[in-house]
Amino acid sequence: MRVFSVDPGDPFLKTVAVRLVDGTLWPGGVVPDDPLAISRATVYLPTRRAARTLAVAFLEAAGGPTALPRIKTLGESDDEEFGDAAPRPDAIGALEARAALAALVSAFGQQLEAGKGPDQKPFMSSAGPDAVRLADELMALMEQVETQEADWADLPGLVENADLARHWELTTQFLTIATEGWPQYLASMGKVSAAEARRRDAEAAAKGLSAAAGPMVVAGSTGSVPATRRLIRAIAEHPLGAIVLPGFDRAAGEDDWTGLANADDGLGHPQFGMKQLLDHLDLSPGAVAQLLPPHTATPRVMARRATLAAALRPAELTHRWLEDRANCDLRAALDGVALVEAEDERTEAMAVALAMREALEEGASVALVTPHRPLARRVRHALQRWDIVIDDSAGEPLVLTPAGVFARLTATVALKGTAAEWLALLKHPFTEGVDPVTIAAAETLFRGPRLAPDAVLDVFLASDGSLAGLGETLVAQWMPLRALWGQRESVGTFAQALAKSLAGVLETRSDRADVKTLRDALERLGTSHDYAVPAADWPATFEALVDGLVVRQGETDGGARILGPLEARLQAFDHVVLGGLNEGVWPTVPDGGPWMSRAMMAAFGLDLPERRIGLSAHDFLIAAHAPRLTLARAMRSGGEPTVASRWWQRLLAFTGDAGEPALARGRRLIALCAALDERPSAPRAVRPAPTPPLTARPTRFSVTEIGRLVRDPYAVYARRVLGLKPLDPLDADPDRGDRGQVIHKVLQRYLADGAYRADDAVGAFRRIAAAEMAKLKHFPDAQALWSARLHHIAEHVAAAESARIGLYSPVALEEEAAAEIAGVTLTGRIDRIDQASDGALEIIDYKSGTPPSASAVFSLLDPQLPLEAVLIGEGALDFDPDTPIASLIYVAVASGRVPVTWKRLEKADDTPAGVAERAREQFAALMAHYRDPATGYISRARVPFERDVDGDYDHLARTAEWQS
Repeated sequence: MRVFSVDPGDPFLKTVAVRLVDGTLWPGGVVPDDPLAISRATVYLPTRRAARTLAVAFLEAAGGPTALPRIKTLGESDDEEFGDAAPRPDAIGALEARAALAALVSAFGQQLEAGKGPDQKPFMSSAGPDAVRLADELMALMEQVETQEADWADLPGLVENADLARHWELTTQFLTIATEGWPQYLASMGKVSAAEARRRDAEAAAKGLSAAAGPMVVAGSTGSVPATRRLIRAIAEHPLGAIVLPGFDRAAGEDDWTGLANADDGLGHPQFGMKQLLDHLDLSPGAVAQLLPPHTATPRVMARRATLAAALRPAELTHRWLEDRANCDLRAALDGVALVEAEDERTEAMAVALAMREALEEGASVALVTPHRPLARRVRHALQRWDIVIDDSAGEPLVLTPAGVFARLTATVALKGTAAEWLALLKHPFTEGVDPVTIAAAETLFRGPRLAPDAVLDVFLASDGSLAGLGETLVAQWMPLRALWGQRESVGTFAQALAKSLAGVLETRSDRADVKTLRDALERLGTSHDYAVPAADWPATFEALVDGLVVRQGETDGGARILGPLEARLQAFDHVVLGGLNEGVWPTVPDGGPWMSRAMMAAFGLDLPERRIGLSAHDFLIAAHAPRLTLARAMRSGGEPTVASRWWQRLLAFTGDAGEPALARGRRLIALCAALDERPSAPRAVRPAPTPPLTARPTRFSVTEIGRLVRDPYAVYARRVLGLKPLDPLDADPDRGDRGQVIHKVLQRYLADGAYRADDAVGAFRRIAAAEMAKLKHFPDAQALWSARLHHIAEHVAAAESARIGLYSPVALEEEAAAEIAGVTLTGRIDRIDQASDGALEIIDYKSGTPPSASAVFSLLDPQLPLEAVLIGEGALDFDPDTPIASLIYVAVASGRVPVTWKRLEKADDTPAGVAERAREQFAALMAHYRDPATGYISRARVPFERDVDGDYDHLARTAEWQS
C-alpha cells in the first residue's frame, strides 16, 4: 500500500497537484510520456470546493494549460449544499424526502391519537410544521444508521430495564416509520435514500477499479464513513492506488498511539480518526510516508506543529508537558498568532473583521473558519462598512433572504395574516406599486387593538382612497392561494398555488440567486402530494420544509473567504481566523439526539457523539497551522458567560507566559474596535424646561390633563405645544384604556335605559354588554377577555345599583362641560352625576384600573373629581351653581379581584365643597404660573411613583440621560 500524508502547515492541494504532475503519485514514480497521461488519473476529494481548488492547483503546477485528472467528490461533507442534485439519478431529493417523511410521521401521530384514552395526553403533534421538524429528527437518525451501516434488526433488544422498556416500546413503534414505512415508500417510488446512494456510488467506484488506466488518489479524507473506508482500502490495495492523509502526525511515537487508544478522551483527539483509518488498512503509523511539499517547512511551522501536537495530547499524557515545553520553541510557535478574547459577540465579530481587513490591505489571502453562522453573518456585515465583499461558502438561509421572506409573507397574508404581517408585506421591496403615502395610510389603519386575521382584509377593502384598490389588486394576485382557504390540501397543491401567486416576482427578478433558489424549491415541492396540511398551517409548514435551504452567490475573486471547518481542511491561506472558539460552539455540544442513550448507540453500532469532537479537533489542528493565525472567542454570549473552547484552554495552559504576546496582539484588535466606536464627548443632557411664547401655550385644558400638567409639564408641552401624539402599536393587546371605553358605554346604556330598575337587572346588564361586545367583531381577543369579565360582574353591578334606588337617581351621564376659569377654558366629560332626594349631588367617575388615592385627590395630584365639582359650581351644566356637592366617588369596575368597588373620597376636616374651592384656587394659581413667559414646562416635576406618569415623551426629554 502507498499511503502518504501532507503535514499540517504544508499546502495540501498544491502538494497533491505537484506530486501527481511530477510522477511521485504514479506507480514507479514516473509519468508516462504522453501529454494526456494526467487525464487518466482520478482524484477523490471530500468537498466540491476542494475539487475546484485542486483544478486551479493543477494549472499552476503545470505552468499553463494542461489536461486535468478526473476529480470526484466522496459525498461525505456536512457542508454540501442542501437539496443539490443527488449523486445518483434514483436518489430521492432532500425536499421530497422531507415532505414524504412528514406525511408518514403525521399518519403515525393520527393513528396514535385515535387509539389513546380520553384522559391521556397527546404523545406528539401530527400536523403542520411540527411533523416536519420531527421528520427532520428522524431523517437525521436514519441518515446516521444508514451511513454507519447499523442493523435496524438490533433495535428492539437495546433496552432490558423494565421502566425504560415501556417508554422504549413506544419509541420503537414510532421508529417503524424508519424500518418499514420509509423503505416501502422508497420502493414504491423507485428511489433510494441519499445515504444509500452514496454507499452504492462508493461500491461502484470500488468495483470499477479494475478498469482504471491511471493513478487513483484519495486525498484529504479521514474515512469517517464505512463505505468510504472500504473504497479507500480498495484503492490502497490497487497497484495504481495512493492515499494522501490530511493533518497526520508523523512525529507521534508508538507510546502516543498506544496512549490514544487507551485514553478516556481519545475520541476527541485530532488523530483518533487517522488511527481508525490506519487500523482499517492494517497499517502501522510508521508506514505513512511524507508527501514532500513544493517547499521546505519554515522553523515557525515546525515549532507550531510540535506545540499544537503537545498541547492537544490526551489527558493521560499531559504529564509529559514539562518535557514537551523544553523541546518546543514556544516563541516561534506563537509568532504571528493573535488571541482575541472579546467582551461579547459583537466585539468578537468586529475584531475578526479588522484582522481580515488588515490582511487584505497587506495583499494576503485570508479566511474566517468557523462553524458559528451568527458570527459569520456579523463579520460579513461588519466588512460591508469598508465595502469589502467576502465569499461566504455557507451562503444565506433562504428564509432570511428577500425572496424567502416575501414568499413566507405572501403565503401568510394571502391566507389571512395579521395586520403586522400585512404591513410587512406592503413595505417589502418586492411589492410593487405601493407608494409611501399608501403605506403610511395602511400603517395608520392597522394601529391599535389587534384585528382578527380574517377581518384584516375586510377592514382594508372597506377603507377609503388607494387602500381599497390596492387590496383588490393583491387579492386578485393571491387568488390561487386564497381559493384554498379552509381546505386541507397536499403541500404540492399549496406550493403550486404559491408559485402562481408569486409568478410576477419570479419572472421579473429571475436573475437573483435567492429567487432562483425559491423557484426551484417550489417546483420540487410542487410534486409532493403525500403530505396534506390545513390551509392555516401552510405558511409555517412551508418555512419548516425549506429550512436549511441556502442561497449561494458563487465564489468571488477577492482574497477573503468564510469557510466551514471541513471546507477549510484542504485550503491554504496566508492568514486564517478561527472564530467562535467556545464550548458548545466549536466544538459543539456532543448531542446524540432524542432517540438513544450513549450506551444504546454503542450497542446499536453508531458512532458516539464525542466522535464528532475528534473530527472538529482535526479540522482545528489543520487550520491552526496557517502562517498568520488569529483565534477569537467572546467571553459573553446573549448576556451569559461562556466557557473557552477546550483547544483554547489547552493552548494557553501549555504555552503559559509565552502566550502573553499573542494575547497582546488580540488586545490591540480589541482596542481598535473600541476606537472605531469612539465618538466626541457630548455635554451631559440637562433637565429640559422649554419656555414657548405665550401665544403658543395652550389655553384650553381638560380636567384629566391637569394632573399631567402637575406631574409632568413637559408631556403637556410635547402634546399640546409641539403637537406630538404617541402612535398606537401594531397588533396591540387590548389595554386598560380600550376596556374602560367599553365599560363606560355599557354602564351608560344600563343606566340611561333604566335597566337597573328591571326585575331581571342582571340579565339586562348582560344583554347590553353582549350587544356592545358584538361591535368588536374585528377584535376577538378583546371580545373573549372582556365578555367574560362583564358577564362576571353583572350581578355585582346590579346589586350596587339596586341598593341606591330610592336614595339617589342618575341625572347626568357622560355629560360634556366647559367653563372659563382663570383666563383659560376648563373642560370635562363627567361620567355620572347622581342626585339625592334633598337635591345634593354625587359626582361619580368610573375607573377600569386602580382609582387614585384620597391623598392624591386632595393634594390635587389627581384633581379630576374636584375640578368637575368646580365646573358644576361655574354653571357649566344644567344645575344651580349653588347646588351642594354631597360626595366625590370613584367606582372601580372589573379592575381587580373585587368586581365592583365604590370608593367615596372623604376627609375628616374637609368637605367636597371645600376640596372644590381649594381646587379652583390652585387651578387658578397653576394657570397664572404658566402664563409667566419665564416659566418652563419642566420634565417630571412631581413624580412620586413611576406609575404616575405615562412616559410617552421621556425619550424626547432624554430623561434617562439627565436622571442618570
